[in-house]
Amino acid sequence: MPLNMRLPTIIAIGLGIIALMLTGWLGHLVMGLLICLGLALGIGNMWLVQLAVTRVTANDNPSKQRMAFSSASRLLIITAIAIVIGFLVKPRIDGIGVFVGLAVSQVLLVLTTTVPVLKGLRQQS
Repeated sequence: MPLNMRLPTIIAIGLGIIALMLTGWLGHLVMGLLICLGLALGIGNMWLVQLAVTRVTANDNPSKQRMAFSSASRLLIITAIAIVIGFLVKPRIDGIGVFVGLAVSQVLLVLTTTVPVLKGLRQQS
């Protein structure tokens, strides 16, 4: 069953708005924008993971190599984008925002997938 992306997307939008307000208040609005970009990259990655898994598992003999190549290439592209942005943005401290957004999106993914599973296990026992 594919992950419902509605909740992580809504939470990411809310976190992005909070990041923009907080970083704007601190005088680092560019960092807030980059946090939003990192969140968007993370949510986009989640969508692409679902698409790749659906595509690979649709075959009679799913290929581990094909899935590994898909994951590696996707992560390489996202990492390259984040590193380039992180190095090009001045002041450097604002460039960290894209990495913060990516990290938060991963935590968001873990929480939105594990909490329902834990609730289900709790109900079974």
